[in-house]
Amino acid sequence: MKSFCVLGETLHFGRAAARLNIVQPALSGHIKQLEQHVGVQLVERSRHHVRLTAAGCDFLKNSREILNSLDRSVESARNVGTGFVGTLRIGAVSSAINLFLARAIRLFEDSWPDVEICLTAIDSCKQIEGIAEGRFDLGFVRMPISQDGITIRTIAQEAFDVCLPHGHPLASRTHLTPRALRGQTILMLARENAPGFHDALSAACHQNGLMPGRIKYFREFTSAVQMASVGLGAAIVPACAMSSGSDGICRLPLDLGSYQSDIGAAWAEPASPLLHNFLASITAVSVATARGAVIARTELSAAEVMAETP
Repeated sequence: MKSFCVLGETLHFGRAAARLNIVQPALSGHIKQLEQHVGVQLVERSRHHVRLTAAGCDFLKNSREILNSLDRSVESARNVGTGFVGTLRIGAVSSAINLFLARAIRLFEDSWPDVEICLTAIDSCKQIEGIAEGRFDLGFVRMPISQDGITIRTIAQEAFDVCLPHGHPLASRTHLTPRALRGQTILMLARENAPGFHDALSAACHQNGLMPGRIKYFREFTSAVQMASVGLGAAIVPACAMSSGSDGICRLPLDLGSYQSDIGAAWAEPASPLLHNFLASITAVSVATARGAVIARTELSAAEVMAETP
């Protein structure tokens, strides 16, 4: 078809063959095969001229449209295959958005303007379900968490805060230890939202001397902050789960020793080029908590994040 289009433009077998970088007999063979396939004569040939038949003129017009469409399809496939265009569906816990994800998306969109980012704030378990079912391409989850067929790599860590109402006896301190919260009503994320995270945090609090008077569970950090603001308890939340909260809230760092909350990137293999490109934008941003302390493993490259760990 390409040979026919070039011949239709030049109406000369020699010049058409030269443009196509083939010998003239090969071009003649292409035209003959095409006419046999179509079932009608497309080109009239003589020693002195070459011209298209009526069927050839019609076929030339349609052939140009088909080849142009094919070129666009090839270019589109290459762009998708290299991660230049497409849609990336991302789920994330709130800390990831505040820590690095919002800035990473901005950086990524500056470099890859033809990629659409669809971001959903959602708990870790639902992210893993969505990745397994193909509804999310990438998730940022609270660790530890695992699922067969899903790769998860730790990429950041954050400390914890205690949210208390202004006027609380502990609100005047610069930081708190779990022992200082003994006897208090503790507001803690419900286990079904992130079982591994809940169990690890509970164990760390217990090991550091926390003996709560009562535990109340919440499903969203915004709810916990609002509950704490009216004196319903002391909310233990990751430091970047909310960058701001109720005006009546005092946030104090909670000293849990060496324990910090890990945030992991999760995806199903094989990872697309688009996913590789996005992870590269994450490793390029400076990740810091609301208090300015760098807490993420920013030295990792995208390849290292996606590599198997021992």
